[in-house]
Amino acid sequence: MGRAPRRISIGLALAATLASAACGTTVSTTGSSTSSVSGSLTAPNPGASAVGGSGAPGAITGTTGITGTTTGGTVGGVGSSAATTTGYSGATSTAAGGPAGLVPAAAPGVTAKNVFIGIPYSSQGAAGDKEIGAAGAAPSYDERDVFNAVITYANAHGGFAGRQLQALYYDFNLTDDASTQDQSACAHWTQDNKVFSIYTATETILDACMEKEGGIPIGQGPITTYQQFPHLVNPDDTRLDRLGAVTVNGLYRAHYFTGKLGLVTWDDPLYRYTIAHGYLPALQSHGLTPTQTAYISVPQQIGALGDMTAAVSSTITKFRSLGIDHVIIQDGPAGVWSGTGLTFEWMNQADSQHYYPRYGQNAENSPGWDVLPADQMDHALAINDVDVDPKFDVGWHTNRARQLCFTIQAKAGLPVSSSNENDEGIAAVACDIVFFLQRTLNSLSFVNADNFIRAVAGFNTSFQSALIYGTKMFPGRRDGGDMMRTEEYYASCKCLKFQGQPYWAD
Repeated sequence: MGRAPRRISIGLALAATLASAACGTTVSTTGSSTSSVSGSLTAPNPGASAVGGSGAPGAITGTTGITGTTTGGTVGGVGSSAATTTGYSGATSTAAGGPAGLVPAAAPGVTAKNVFIGIPYSSQGAAGDKEIGAAGAAPSYDERDVFNAVITYANAHGGFAGRQLQALYYDFNLTDDASTQDQSACAHWTQDNKVFSIYTATETILDACMEKEGGIPIGQGPITTYQQFPHLVNPDDTRLDRLGAVTVNGLYRAHYFTGKLGLVTWDDPLYRYTIAHGYLPALQSHGLTPTQTAYISVPQQIGALGDMTAAVSSTITKFRSLGIDHVIIQDGPAGVWSGTGLTFEWMNQADSQHYYPRYGQNAENSPGWDVLPADQMDHALAINDVDVDPKFDVGWHTNRARQLCFTIQAKAGLPVSSSNENDEGIAAVACDIVFFLQRTLNSLSFVNADNFIRAVAGFNTSFQSALIYGTKMFPGRRDGGDMMRTEEYYASCKCLKFQGQPYWAD
């Protein structure tokens, strides 16, 4: 299950958005989609200037304006005395000395009434899934409704620095070049409107767009991306090069490495960096060298999927000829794919060529997903952080953040089906993004991007995720995914079996 709301469902149509494998023209097809959270909020061209008073970051100045209780507290040196937090706990209390009412701000997309967030989606998601033969992966609901449900709940339970959160949506067209779409989306969120944050996946165009505006991009990538964009953050992400090392080390401890190893990933600078600085050093530390590393062309529009399919097919033929019997596919968002797209294409092509290596996996491969061929996944070994379904709680404990999240969705008339991992993933990531913003903003005494990042650095393991087992953020780490579990898939029962409890990867 990839976790980025981008384009194609099981890898195609963004329908799979923030969850499991999810995938315009220019401004004329954006579908501008300013879908209000509760039906009562409207904000054409939301502005940004100082709101609620002036003062240096961290100083409490001018708390008049919108009234209401929010959560205060010291987080990473930002704010004042300790306090309970909002988010999944549902608590809405303010500690003595903490911010109350309207918190002053100087940030884009923050007005006296609202905080705006940019969310990408694709109205062509279900059609994209059908086109690639993955109709069963299509989410049951419009992603905008899923996000709006949790936003409505969070607005009524603590708010956001004395304000209401509102999402501004952009409809990505699957037939147009992805980079062109990103540029148009950037204009939609920074020129036509103003947002404080954008959910960006691995789109560095959108990361740069938000960074330039002084806001918060929520995305993923290797360490170079996080270094390039100092306000990039993601509570659920394990940055790509770190994920490579975590995957290799976990698989080594599980005695995965025998025979000949092949590595496969996207032909993209972010993924090439991941191989060179994540996988290869980790493999070398264990005395291992891959027999072959393959880079697959990234389809930037749905019409380019044929080129990708041909590249995958020829690579499988080569791997077979080299006697490679263990394969690690580093998947993730790329081009029109939001996640698990490379795994989906590879396994279906391998099935047609009767090629059955043993796979080493992580969360980006959606271990055990029933959209993927069971015979291909047989005895696949995964180092996985996903806890989006009760089946992942076995031998552990119930994920209370996930329980609350799914309850919110059910009460909004959007019950999450355990038989649809995209439903689960989209709901979980929507909750995590919204509550992460709420938790951080409600810890500040002055809202801006620098204070936001300083606050996140103080979270350590305290942010509870609906999507993954455990998060860890501290000074120098803005990618929160860290708690992993070793899992093996058995085609005989079409199930995952766990090798021990979740553990902190580093």
